[in-house]
Amino acid sequence: MLITIVQLIGILIPLAGLFALVAGRHRSDSAFLLMLATIGCLIMNSGNLMVAISSDATNGMLGLKASAAGSAVFFFFFVLFLLDYLRITVPKPAVIAWGVLELLYVVLFWIDRTRAVIFHSFGFYNHPRLNIMAAQNDTSWLWYLRHGFLAVLLIVGMVYYAVMVFRTKVHSERYNRGRLTGAQLLTAAALVLMIWKRLPFDIVPLASSLALLSVVVSMLTDGFFGITDIANQEIFAQMKDAYFITDSMYGFLDANPAALEIFPELKDYKVGKRLPEVLCQRFEMENERDDELEYNGHFYEVKVTELKKHGTVIGYAMILDDETFMHNFNDRLQEEVREKTRHIQIVQDSIVAGMAGVIESRDNSTGGHIKRTSDVVRIFAKKLSEHAAEFGIDDQFLAHVIKAAPMHDIGKIAVDDRVLRKPGRFTPAEYEQMKKHPAEGAVMLAQILYEVDDRAFYEIAVHVANYHHERWDGNGYPRRLAGENIPLEARIMALADVFDALVSKRCYKDAFAYDDAFSVIEKDTGTHFDPKLAPLFLECREELIALYEQYGWRNEPAQRREPEEPLPEPTY
Repeated sequence: MLITIVQLIGILIPLAGLFALVAGRHRSDSAFLLMLATIGCLIMNSGNLMVAISSDATNGMLGLKASAAGSAVFFFFFVLFLLDYLRITVPKPAVIAWGVLELLYVVLFWIDRTRAVIFHSFGFYNHPRLNIMAAQNDTSWLWYLRHGFLAVLLIVGMVYYAVMVFRTKVHSERYNRGRLTGAQLLTAAALVLMIWKRLPFDIVPLASSLALLSVVVSMLTDGFFGITDIANQEIFAQMKDAYFITDSMYGFLDANPAALEIFPELKDYKVGKRLPEVLCQRFEMENERDDELEYNGHFYEVKVTELKKHGTVIGYAMILDDETFMHNFNDRLQEEVREKTRHIQIVQDSIVAGMAGVIESRDNSTGGHIKRTSDVVRIFAKKLSEHAAEFGIDDQFLAHVIKAAPMHDIGKIAVDDRVLRKPGRFTPAEYEQMKKHPAEGAVMLAQILYEVDDRAFYEIAVHVANYHHERWDGNGYPRRLAGENIPLEARIMALADVFDALVSKRCYKDAFAYDDAFSVIEKDTGTHFDPKLAPLFLECREELIALYEQYGWRNEPAQRREPEEPLPEPTY
């Protein structure tokens, strides 16, 4: 009766261990290995109890088979647990080879014919003093070899753990390793005793349960796996960022409350089920694992970490950091910056346009010139966009030229009213004074637009003002530049400026007929005008005539010359 009670205790101890592991929700590799060892211990003790209470040889042999299987499971995973707890790496081939040998031992014991040959025949009898059924046979060499190997393995482990007890400075870890040293001592002592003197009652299963007892007690008091394991669980649960753990195939393993709040469907996920596709896509972006995820109106910074063991990826950890506030704040800030920039540009444009308007109100001879030349440039720019590659320009460049066109004569603000408002032709001295307006305009625009962020526009506007009176042959002003040394934007402006001067009535001349104006531009191509640009300008003939006719910009009908008459001398 006493032996039966002792064996029942041997069963209850691993049962309590399983309860502690499940209740504690320990997920480390060490906890998993210990759980398997505990299951093996439970099976081994159950088999031993079956032998003790069996009424015949058949039931007794069934108990021995269960005990042999449980013994193999317990010792294999218990030793692996001891190694893993100290982070000792054993080559996989060695672990696999030992596992295969343990399996082979169980198979040989379970098959009646091989058991009879290797382990000899078993006899069962009622022990008179212990009042239990006992097994008796001639112990085989294989039994001695296996038990001896296990005893040596545990003794070596016990010595190593004992040394680590004294080397460990962490108080809780010293207690844990001390308990495991005692567990190995108890189990190794039982193996040695069974080898030295074969007892009628196998004490190894009970010794294995007692070895687990200290570990079970520690787990029930939340102490065995130490403060680190408990702290990790607590940190995982309290993290404000969403945290996911998956296997190597993106199968669900665990998620903290913050992650479940974002993806509530994960609460119903079973372990191993593939995560939602929106998350799997982030794992599969091998070269862009750190990026931004937009989900349900929120923006998350994504961080993916590979979880490796012995150099092999066994899973992934993903953190989603909610950056919605900063994302929206940055968007608002950028929009405010853009709005202020637009406002500044509007103010600057208004200032320049206002100055241009002042100039035009002072210049009796060129009323409406700024508006007309701006629209001419817009039509010409549309044509040039069809040949952008040829000139190495883009739509942005043309937009800058259109915007700069109204500023081309801004330098006239520095010209004396007596000259600017003169109703007739200029004297040579007056003409020389008038020729200063491009350079003066460039200086003014450089000062007005100095703070503009768009440096490309700044340069184009300054060039248009400074060089729109230069000629292709180098006889223009103010710097007598020639050919492609004249900035392209100024060459474009020159065509629009001259065309409007030709077809518009001035106080000192009548308006040219359209045909005459286009003939002048054609004749001056290669001398005054860019030989590549001028033909394209002439292609805009119909659009330009329609523009001037639509707005009534011809103050009076121009008299078309007769074919035999020479072209009038242009004055612009």
